[in-house]
Amino acid sequence: MGKMMQNLRDGLDRWLYRRGYVHPEVRELVRNQLVLTALVCVACLPFAGVSVAAWSFAAGTAIITANFCSLAKFGQRITGFGNKREAIAAVLARFYFRLALTGLVLFGLIVWFGATPLPLLAGIATVVVNFIVWGVARHAGSKTHQTLTGKEA
Repeated sequence: MGKMMQNLRDGLDRWLYRRGYVHPEVRELVRNQLVLTALVCVACLPFAGVSVAAWSFAAGTAIITANFCSLAKFGQRITGFGNKREAIAAVLARFYFRLALTGLVLFGLIVWFGATPLPLLAGIATVVVNFIVWGVARHAGSKTHQTLTGKEA
């Protein structure tokens, strides 16, 4: 089972690399978010027909995953911009576009499709869970741990 999971992970990493996620840590975060989204969707699927909360949670997870993937890919490209003004303008334009689009999608899901707001927000919070788990795993895997004594300032 472990070898199969390793092969699946490596295959997903190669697929993401070919799609422009070249930074290893960014690729790892995107991979984890995609796997988390797939797991949430599979877990919610049996309940989607009987529970608005189930499909709302899955929809929130899918929305944040799309946002995160877009942000991660663009973030890798923006570091190569030579002109800082151009880079800032690009970041702001994409941020507001993504914010407006996300707002419209959330509005549509709630108003037209009857999604429940709290499960939608819980789904959106999965990206935070992804970052926390990733950070804890990286910290736990590091060979040295810094002990703060208060003398650092």
